[in-house]
Amino acid sequence: MEPLPGITTFAAVLDRAVGARLEAAERFVRSLPRLFPDALVGCDLAWGPGASILIVVMRFAPGRFGAGAQRRLDFWCGRAGVRSSAIEKLAAPQRTAFFEKLESCEPKLSGIPPDRLAGESAPFFTRLGAPEDRKQPDPAPMLAMDVGGPGWAGVSYAPGERTLFVPGLLSPPAGDELTLSLRFPGVDCPLQSEATVVGVRGDAGAPTGFELALTNPTPELLEALALLDAPAGPPGGEHRVHPRYAVNAPVLITPYVEPAPDAEWESELVDVSLEGEPAAGAAPAPTACIEYATEQELAADYVANLSQGGAFVRTSRPSPLGTRLALCMRLPGGDELSTPAVVAVVTDSGMGVKFDLAEGEQRKLAAAIARISARPRRALVVDDDALTRRMLQDALQDRGFEVLTAGDGVAGLAVLVDELLALDLLVTDIVMPNMDGETFIRTIRNAGGESDLAIVVVTGAIGTAIEKRLERDGADAVLDKSLGPELIAQASDAVLERKRMARGG
Repeated sequence: MEPLPGITTFAAVLDRAVGARLEAAERFVRSLPRLFPDALVGCDLAWGPGASILIVVMRFAPGRFGAGAQRRLDFWCGRAGVRSSAIEKLAAPQRTAFFEKLESCEPKLSGIPPDRLAGESAPFFTRLGAPEDRKQPDPAPMLAMDVGGPGWAGVSYAPGERTLFVPGLLSPPAGDELTLSLRFPGVDCPLQSEATVVGVRGDAGAPTGFELALTNPTPELLEALALLDAPAGPPGGEHRVHPRYAVNAPVLITPYVEPAPDAEWESELVDVSLEGEPAAGAAPAPTACIEYATEQELAADYVANLSQGGAFVRTSRPSPLGTRLALCMRLPGGDELSTPAVVAVVTDSGMGVKFDLAEGEQRKLAAAIARISARPRRALVVDDDALTRRMLQDALQDRGFEVLTAGDGVAGLAVLVDELLALDLLVTDIVMPNMDGETFIRTIRNAGGESDLAIVVVTGAIGTAIEKRLERDGADAVLDKSLGPELIAQASDAVLERKRMARGG
């Protein structure tokens, strides 16, 4: 499995590769020969059962992996929720540790040629837990998006040119062809079209992203795009869609008793069935309770496109326009949100409701959707003070991070080895026993690996001299501990995004 002379080798790591994430990983693996038809020479697949980590090692022919291939790999890895790293850029000790870890994985497949990748990977993924009777995914690269769902914010459609602009720091190179699959609210099956990347935007002052030209789209797709309910976009006839989160979940509709006009409004659910009678003299109105706790429930597809301002509830008994109702959202992990809502749209398949979540509940919803819809960003907090560790952990979790912790630099290095290439952010203290923060980050950076890891140092004795020293050691930012956990988490989040933006540029 060691790198071969002249060969360009990348490792893609997917953590928590179970359920829908395992399906996404299989689609990614099967698409590799089509994405790199003249460059890919072989793949290795390995499974770390303890942490449910899937490792995909890709080998590319000498001189065949250029800037366009790098852009293509970064984009499709991002869509699959995996993180890729160039093995040749790792320092020798870290590269050796990586391949030793790879050898210890079970099951694993080595040296699979591109023309046999689809056939040999299928039983491998079945062994990992993919359903035996599953439909084998199309090997063609497919860009699947929920209209109004995650990643849709800022998407714009120009009907005259039949082009779709997709914002984002990552984009495939111009000229690439792909299959576009769009799922619209209230439409049972996704609508698809072949598409070509006709432009990539990255100029200062303009939205970063890429433009797709639809090739022979169906009339149904064109009609659905033309009917998008969105505010007017920028000049040029584009239509922008209000950002929404895609949620598929069981919905229960039950009556509740409307309170008196001078009573405080509450969204408490009342245990009455649809057939039940409201209390005497009370005006019945529906209560929608959106519950989802597992990926199996998500697949039930009763709700399409829940946003931080609206949801479409599929029901055969929609309430009239203007009806006030209680919207209850029960999120994975036990969080429950409840808010007043108003019926704003009524169709044959259900009703659209509008609501306004408080800021705290918006953060809960955003974090929950991030955990469901994509690979969560992973952070490591290193501090010898248990209370500080916990407060920083909570603050980062509120921002959608999956957080690991360690009490000093030695323990932090052990976590980094176990999580090789799977961490995005490190937040570390300076003064710690066994190994202080300065030695800790020097050790990481001097090893030559984890170049994409954003490192944020927090200290109670901030100053110009120590800042410069820490930045020379490899810190991306130095923050004053007196900021408090919430502001440190906010600033650390911004540091990570700036580092990703610089890498994408």
